[in-house]
Amino acid sequence: MLHRGRIYLPLNPEKLRSGDVVNFNVYVKEDNPGPEKPEYSLFCRRGEVFKPGHLARIKFNHINSVYYHRRDKDQVEYYLDPDFTLVGDLQFLKQKKRLGATLVPKEDVFLPLSVKNIQLGMRVNFDVFVKYKNIGKMDYSYKILIVAGEVWEFALIEDLKEKNINFIYFREQDEAKVLNYLYYNIDLILESKRLISVKKAELIYNIALLWTRRFYCGTHIRTPEEMAEGFKLVGYLLNTLNQDEYHRQWLQEIRRYGDKLHAHSLNVCILGLAFTKYLGWQDEDIMEFAQGALLHDLGMIEIPSAILNKPGRLSKVERQLIEKHPKNSCLIIKEIAPLSLNSMVMIFQHHEMGDGSGYTQGLKLPLISPWARILRIIDSYEAMISNRSWRDRFDSVDALQEMSKDWSNRGVFDADYLIDFIKFLSGK
Repeated sequence: MLHRGRIYLPLNPEKLRSGDVVNFNVYVKEDNPGPEKPEYSLFCRRGEVFKPGHLARIKFNHINSVYYHRRDKDQVEYYLDPDFTLVGDLQFLKQKKRLGATLVPKEDVFLPLSVKNIQLGMRVNFDVFVKYKNIGKMDYSYKILIVAGEVWEFALIEDLKEKNINFIYFREQDEAKVLNYLYYNIDLILESKRLISVKKAELIYNIALLWTRRFYCGTHIRTPEEMAEGFKLVGYLLNTLNQDEYHRQWLQEIRRYGDKLHAHSLNVCILGLAFTKYLGWQDEDIMEFAQGALLHDLGMIEIPSAILNKPGRLSKVERQLIEKHPKNSCLIIKEIAPLSLNSMVMIFQHHEMGDGSGYTQGLKLPLISPWARILRIIDSYEAMISNRSWRDRFDSVDALQEMSKDWSNRGVFDADYLIDFIKFLSGK
């Protein structure tokens, strides 16, 4: 059943590739919608192969546009982004035939980086790649675009724009080099008179996303110094919010949705920054809350991915492993550099429920820290509006409605903070 009031965006059906799996729901607009017939009907479901039969129906019915839900914007961009079958025709690459012909081993792991984070006229200290679709196959390959030490030139940017390429890629083993390059450019971002606050926040967010991934995934780099680098990025994000009183209007637009643990943690962090600011907290307390929010799920790294991504119901043993993660988060953080008492208690209690049905101690609302009550709301909301292996993500309005039902039926959340959070998201 489709919910009315949702926003659907048009897409040229020629962008859909026959034989490829579609990673978002595709809709068509009905000519005569009514009470029993929604305006947009499902045409191809997320996870299905887009077949020649779909194309035939589009042509037969003279459909000029298909549609996707606005919440799937990131998935659509990702679907369109890898389509680099014509990458060899880029004018810039024609001047670099020796590079354009270079393929890389399939065993390499590649990570995305927004083109916006590469500074024009500066040398990059890592190899840069583009991703393209293997014709007639279901996988992708990578071609080198610039080798380490070369300058990011204006002509290259124009060629990438012409091909609607928004992301370049780098090898996972170069992650530290990429972060050092991005750290070096932070001052240029913060001091820029050309960039408005939302653009600065977006660029800092992209850097913080890489930092969070590395910190969550790499045991050997979890040091007090590395933690301090991440907290410095959180401070930069807070500064951008302080500079723009309208930040609530664009805050959710800069976040990248997905099912990755590190992305969820960073998204919870920036929501925490903005919401506690909305509540009138002082910057020192806001930063302490955000630091805890950034690391609240660090204990999840000890749980096998097969359990975290399991599409079906968890067994009792698997559930018990999951329920240990707040305590494990605190233990890992304590070994690196303990946070404030408020932050540590918040992390330990962030899965407690107002009705006593939560974990790890089964506390009821009066015994739950106010900071943990707030984190429970933000954590639940962000998880619901993100994709999971067992379900599609909720629309923001639907997520808040479900959370309101949980409070009304069982008293799961702190009512005052939940009302404030709904007002915060609605711009009131």
